[in-house]
Amino acid sequence: MLQIAEAAEKEAESYQIVALGDSLTAGYEYGFDAKSVPYGYAEHVYEQALFHGLRAEYANYGLLGLTSTGFSNLLNAVKEGKSVKVSEVQPGLKDPRAAAILSETVQIEGSIRGADLIIMTIGGNDLLGLDSQLTSTTTDEEKAQLLQAVLAQFETELTDGLQAATSLAPTAKFVIADQYMPIPASVTIGGLSLPLPKDAALLREFQLKAVSQINEKLKTIVAATKTAGFDISIAEVSKSFVGKELGYTSIANKDVHPTRLGYAAMGETYSTTIWNEYLSVRTRPANVPVSIVVRGKELAAASPATMKSNRTFVPMRDITDAIGATLVWNKTNQTATISYNNHTVAFTIGSPTILVDGVKKKLNSPAAYLQKSGKEQKTYLPLAVLSEELGLQVTYRSTLQAVFIN
Repeated sequence: MLQIAEAAEKEAESYQIVALGDSLTAGYEYGFDAKSVPYGYAEHVYEQALFHGLRAEYANYGLLGLTSTGFSNLLNAVKEGKSVKVSEVQPGLKDPRAAAILSETVQIEGSIRGADLIIMTIGGNDLLGLDSQLTSTTTDEEKAQLLQAVLAQFETELTDGLQAATSLAPTAKFVIADQYMPIPASVTIGGLSLPLPKDAALLREFQLKAVSQINEKLKTIVAATKTAGFDISIAEVSKSFVGKELGYTSIANKDVHPTRLGYAAMGETYSTTIWNEYLSVRTRPANVPVSIVVRGKELAAASPATMKSNRTFVPMRDITDAIGATLVWNKTNQTATISYNNHTVAFTIGSPTILVDGVKKKLNSPAAYLQKSGKEQKTYLPLAVLSEELGLQVTYRSTLQAVFIN
């Protein structure tokens, strides 16, 4: 029972992020295969939570090809605690991970119930499905009718899915993206800006209308959800893509998904929607391997981290001051004793062991050491060992070459 209580307390201290929706939520990029590691907007949002000093964790349930109907079916199955097959959520869903993700409806339910922030993308596949119904002989009147049918279904299904999600997480903050236009108005070659071929221009004109109308539907749905008492906002990512479609998407390869630049732009829009800012680490000197961010504040450039045997070491006083820990330095035996969060850790220069709350433990890293810095000597401590033994969350993000301590 004690372990369960401790786990519940730890969970309560964490800032839980849940990502739901389609391939944009999954972070899919053109050319991805089973070994590809996504770095989409959801990962950017997670990093921004770390930047804001939050002890953040995230779960991503994005599904390639998911439509608003599949979104509704999934969320209602999760709400009802039902195990579902892929065909029951969305026939023809081609995501190779779908069966594994959908087999975890109980886990998804727990994630949503415990979420502080739920981020979403949905609707792009509704529009792609509309495009597949158009032919060269489809009249303008028929196009308008098809579009209205798609919009009506989108409104019904997204509303239904949001109602299921908000019933599971009534106090969470919800943020959903609008739809961007992937087709540019013109193509630039060298210094020349060339108009699109007639067929492409007509398709863009129709898609522009479809994107505009689905975004208006989204505003209506979000306004109704707000009126019902839930915290929900739109991340207006579409604005970032205007004029940058060729750089922000893979449309040149006939793929509408964002590139890394596009996902970074989406992440920035989500962040400013959630926290009113987008943060980044300072440019590092060539000899500084990583940035250290403690409780949302980056350690000063004058106190750089170093690496030893692939382990990060930091100046003792700088890190203890940043954490807010108590430091006692015994010059005689060269021992640093750090106290924080009801824990005490003692490092002795050159020793392969440390004392944690009075108990000797073998280090799984090189020992603390002295290093000359200008006219003074600084004591360097193994960052991960210190932080973990004091009960802090240590997260390394290779994408930023940054270590976050929260």
